[in-house]
Amino acid sequence: MLDFSDIKVINEDTKVPLEEIAAFLDIPFEIEKGITYIRKNGIEISYNESSKKTSENGTPLDWLPIVKVNGKLFISVNYIALEMGYKVHDFPKQNTQRIYRDDYGHMSHADFEIYLNQILNKQTIPPPAKAVEKAKATIYLTFDDGPNKFTTINNTTLKKYNVQGTFFFVGNYMKKNEAIINSVVKDGHYIGTHSMTHDKEKVYKTSKSFINEMNEGIKLIKQMTGKDAKLVRTPYGSKPDLTAAMQTELIKNGYKLWDWDVDSKDWKYTDKETNQIVKNVKAGIEKSYKSGDRDIIVLLHDRSQTTKALPEIIEWLQKEGYALKTYEPDHHIVKNFLRDTSL
Repeated sequence: MLDFSDIKVINEDTKVPLEEIAAFLDIPFEIEKGITYIRKNGIEISYNESSKKTSENGTPLDWLPIVKVNGKLFISVNYIALEMGYKVHDFPKQNTQRIYRDDYGHMSHADFEIYLNQILNKQTIPPPAKAVEKAKATIYLTFDDGPNKFTTINNTTLKKYNVQGTFFFVGNYMKKNEAIINSVVKDGHYIGTHSMTHDKEKVYKTSKSFINEMNEGIKLIKQMTGKDAKLVRTPYGSKPDLTAAMQTELIKNGYKLWDWDVDSKDWKYTDKETNQIVKNVKAGIEKSYKSGDRDIIVLLHDRSQTTKALPEIIEWLQKEGYALKTYEPDHHIVKNFLRDTSL
C-alpha cells in the first residue's frame, strides 16, 4: 500500500507525485535544462517545463499524462505503470488502483480485495495471546543497504504488524529516495548511517576516510529528516576492518555502533529460498535467547527475498512472545563485535 503525500484526480485520471512513484517503481528520472526525463526499458518520457507537454521517445503526446500543480509534478498512474511494463487493476468500490506484474508473485485480485476491505474497515491483526504478556526478550529488526523500493515494502509490512524497525541507510542512495525516507520517518522507525558509499576500499582506506563517510552520512540524515542520528553500522560489520584509530574517531564524535547477534544471511538466497532466511532467523534468535541474551539484534537487508520472508519472521516472533522495538537513543544497548562499552 503506497503512501503518497498527495493525489490528484484530473478528468477521472488518478495522478500521483512523479518523484514518489518513480522511487516506488525504481524508475530513474532527471531534470536537464527545464525538461524532466524518465528513462527505463528503452523508453524515454519527457516533460517540457515551458510547453507543459509530455513526449514519449521524442514524440509529443496529445494529452497530459504529466501536469504541474503548485510546483510539483504529478503523473498518471495508468500511464506510467503501463509504459514501464506493469499492469493496473481498478477496485472502483474502494477507490483503489493496484499495480502488478504477472512475473512477480502476488495474491489474486479477489483475495486482495478482501485484504483491502479489511484495511479500509480498520480490521487490524489481533495481537497473539503471548504478545500481551511480559515479553521474554526484545528483538530489534535492522535493515541495511537502503533506501530502495524494497525499503518501501519492508516498511509496509512492519506497519501492517504494528512493529517498528531500525534502518541503516547508505548516503548516496538517500539522495535519490527522499519520498521513501519520509515514509520511514513518519512511521516511527529509527534511521542510522551505513556510510555514504558502502565501498569497502573507500570506507576503510584510512581513519580519515572512515570518519568522513560516517560524518557525511549522519549529516545527510539530519538534513533530510531533521533527526539527530548518532547510530552507525559499518559496512560488513566492525570486524575485522575497523582499526583502533577508527574506533577512537567514532568515540570522539559521540557515535554509537551496532553490529548484530543474528545474521539472517538473506543476501545469499533467492526469492524461492526465503524459507532458509526464516530458518536462520529462528535458529539464531533461539540460540541467543538460550545463551541469556534479552536484547537481540537481527541483521536483514532491503532486498526482494527479505520482503517475502519478513511477514513469516514477524508472525513467528509475535507468536513466541518476543517484543519488537526500534533503536532507542535514550536506552542505548551495547552491541558491537569490539566489545567496546563506550560505543
